[in-house]
Amino acid sequence: MQNPLEITFHDIGHDPVLENLVQEKYEKLRGVAPNVTKCHVILEKLSKHHHTANACCVRMDLKIPHFDDIVIAEKCEEGEASLSSTIIKVFKRGSRLMKKDMQRRTDRHRVPRPDKFEVGSRSDAAGEDE
Repeated sequence: MQNPLEITFHDIGHDPVLENLVQEKYEKLRGVAPNVTKCHVILEKLSKHHHTANACCVRMDLKIPHFDDIVIAEKCEEGEASLSSTIIKVFKRGSRLMKKDMQRRTDRHRVPRPDKFEVGSRSDAAGEDE
């Protein structure tokens, strides 16, 4: 099977430290949902014209079969430390949203167990009071 992880740098120099961080966080995400079909992480500079305080954006697109697509975008300052912390935030939000979506899907189809409901006990308790 192909590796569904894609990392794209737009107007930001390729940084192996950031790429390794994304791969590490992706492997952790695969522990939560091993059937991820696509994870595209885009690190991009939002404007080329500023000389100071250039804004960047980290965006992640997650696709999992039978679940809603998850898209997360987070803005930050240009710089390795800022981008690293933003990558961590994006993956945490993605993991949280993925867990919430998985929980929502499983809860919607849950059938109550029959041994949890004791039909006779309620009528017996009502009969004792009278």
